[in-house]
Amino acid sequence: MNNNTYLAVGKLFFAVAILTIGIIHLVTGHFPSGLLFVDPKFPAASILAYINGVLLVIIGLLIFSKKYQYTGAYIASVIWFILLLIVHLPKLITTYNSPSEWTPTFEVAGIFAGSLILIGNSSVKTNSSRLILIGSYIFAVSIFVFAVLHLKYLDFIVTLIPAWLPFRLFWAYVVMVAFFAASISLFFRVLVRLSTSLLALMFFIWFCILHIPRVIASPHTETEWTSMFVVLIFSGIALLIAGSQPNNVKV
Repeated sequence: MNNNTYLAVGKLFFAVAILTIGIIHLVTGHFPSGLLFVDPKFPAASILAYINGVLLVIIGLLIFSKKYQYTGAYIASVIWFILLLIVHLPKLITTYNSPSEWTPTFEVAGIFAGSLILIGNSSVKTNSSRLILIGSYIFAVSIFVFAVLHLKYLDFIVTLIPAWLPFRLFWAYVVMVAFFAASISLFFRVLVRLSTSLLALMFFIWFCILHIPRVIASPHTETEWTSMFVVLIFSGIALLIAGSQPNNVKV
């Protein structure tokens, strides 16, 4: 694929996922518990959830359009940075021994990184390449954290792999190695297009064979819907990074 194809598909995945996560806010009336846990007892938590949901829907629609893509990505970066700073980092600091907070914290960090990369790809300003690079490094940190979590909680990861798939422990190791390899590739800027293309493909395969069946089996479970579109947005971010590489880069 050429850069334009990478960027177009990555943008599509990103916009669809952002818009859908916004709809999840509006349908449930609360922040998605697996991604943006906000205590329902927090003052005006429900109102804030509806506001955030509307904003995410608007952002998704803006990113769909070529004319307002930069504006949508910019607003997205502000929102996800605020959520990372106010919702997740304070909780992670106080509950750093709990894996249940590491995952959503770095999912939000990854989405923030994707917003920066999309800004960089939507702007002709001289600092656009710097934004893409910063976003890529933040995304690499998120992927590295996921790799460590997979290593530490490998037995649990095995239980998430579909029962019909043989050699589930093997595939759990494959995913862990893929995370480590992609993060190292991004940190050291080696074979970035190849590593992020494969990472995007892996996330999309999860979307198809793991998350869609889980949503079909539990259509009223918010966490399943949220997880499915988090995976899609990460696939999109990986494609955006792949498409941000210079045209003379073949892999």
